[in-house]
Amino acid sequence: MRQADPSPEKKVEKIDAPLMKKMIVAATLWLSENQAEVDALNVFPVPDGDTGTNMYLTLFDATKEVEGIEENEVSKILDAFANGSLMGARGNSGVILSQIFRGFANGARNKKTLDPKEFSSALVEASKKAYKAVMRPVEGTILTVVREAANSAQKEAEKTDDFRQLLEAILLHAEETLDKTPEMLKVLKDANVVDAGGRGFCLILEGYLRALRGDRILEKDLKKMAPAGEAKIAEPEKLEFAYCTEFLIKGQGINLEKIRKYLNQHGDSLLVVGSTEVTKVHIHTNNPGKVLDYAVQYGRLSKIKIDNMQEQTEEKYSSLPKAPTEEEVPMEKDFGVVAVVAGEGLGDIFTSLGADELVTGGQSMNPSTQDLVAGCEKIPSDRIIILPNNKNVVFAAEQVKEVTDKEITVIPSTSIPEGIAAMMRINPEEEFSSVIKEMEKGLEEIKTGEVTFAVRDSSVGGMDIKEGDVIGLFNGELIITNTDVGKVSLELLKEMVSEEDFLITIYRGEELSEEEGEKIKEMVTEEFSDCDVEMYPGNQPLYYLIISVE
Repeated sequence: MRQADPSPEKKVEKIDAPLMKKMIVAATLWLSENQAEVDALNVFPVPDGDTGTNMYLTLFDATKEVEGIEENEVSKILDAFANGSLMGARGNSGVILSQIFRGFANGARNKKTLDPKEFSSALVEASKKAYKAVMRPVEGTILTVVREAANSAQKEAEKTDDFRQLLEAILLHAEETLDKTPEMLKVLKDANVVDAGGRGFCLILEGYLRALRGDRILEKDLKKMAPAGEAKIAEPEKLEFAYCTEFLIKGQGINLEKIRKYLNQHGDSLLVVGSTEVTKVHIHTNNPGKVLDYAVQYGRLSKIKIDNMQEQTEEKYSSLPKAPTEEEVPMEKDFGVVAVVAGEGLGDIFTSLGADELVTGGQSMNPSTQDLVAGCEKIPSDRIIILPNNKNVVFAAEQVKEVTDKEITVIPSTSIPEGIAAMMRINPEEEFSSVIKEMEKGLEEIKTGEVTFAVRDSSVGGMDIKEGDVIGLFNGELIITNTDVGKVSLELLKEMVSEEDFLITIYRGEELSEEEGEKIKEMVTEEFSDCDVEMYPGNQPLYYLIISVE
């Protein structure tokens, strides 16, 4: 796993600010190189918010924050890194990672440099902070790996004053702990994987060690990620790559690594994320046509968006923004609502129910804390309600409270149906406290079903699942697998619907045509004749159907 130390090197007794920055960048790059491996460790084979991607994007935002810091104290670097990771935190794994970095920064407070003992003490603080941040800590996760790494660090720091030896020992013990996680968590053992978050943390430690060794493969990448310098307000800068190009590839057996390797030669700011069946690509390039021509060999392209950033930059500098007139200033509201939604149709539904701001996100694309903060700040109210609508977004939504002066209330909706049920409970004439109570009641009165596809072969709950199979989930639990969307939908609803239920609402995803959706609606109406059945175009990605029962 780790590269052998190619030659004897000088002992590293202190970590100063420049070295700390190199270690941070190296960790980010190394996690980027291996994020697909971490993503593949997710226990459920659903196209969800992947751990590796979330951890990398969190780390990337934190690293960009560090780039602009010129301070010569390691504590200042770590403070910036912690703040950047909080704002960039995506998904539960990203939020936990941000808490680890915050604890480490607290442990290194006022330190100009770090010696091995100080580094180890900071790692202990990192572990404590992470455990405190999680309401119900579970052993066999990243929390365990970090704690054991910290314990190992304290013991090793008593034996050596060389950081390379210290990091080697810490990493070795962290990896040994990671290998034991399946024995601590049955769900990991059943899926035959180690904990994804713990693996991501080991990669971060390995990145630190690579920087300490002066690994030559980092030199080019370090230069690529170096700060571009301050922008001049007086005139727009000439961009190296003019076109921001984004699109989705939908196919079979998409090779993400091959795509990354090829496109990396044709631009920068490259992001290739998703699964072997649905992949999102983002790149800044001078030849969008060449990028699209290459990508189309992997499948059907959709959601193509090409923006001329050079024109946008020039337009930005061509005139100063005008102050809004008195008529244009929005009126102060008693409270506002931010909803996390993926899919134009679902967005329209939430807007029609009174949501003030929509933040794009959900399965496979968890928004960052910064994205949620931006949504809150746009609303002319000091009281904001956030509907995460995804279990992997709730934790990030809670972090918004730390970085805004507004009063934030998170209604912990873990699905789109729960979010819609909460929205339908809003009565603007009621007291704010009553509104919150009613919205929370709405979560309790809805059942959620989801029909999607497996992103890899797996075995869950005694069911053998093949990549590409259609799978049905009831309140997040895998219930049925088949190869037909209609059959899965019916079997799933048989588990969901009880005698007391009266309404089935189906939100059709972008993968199903209107005709296919109507056929499924007819089947459901015939099977559940005692219930009203409604279908709406949700246009959500990745999930064929989202179903609510009440």
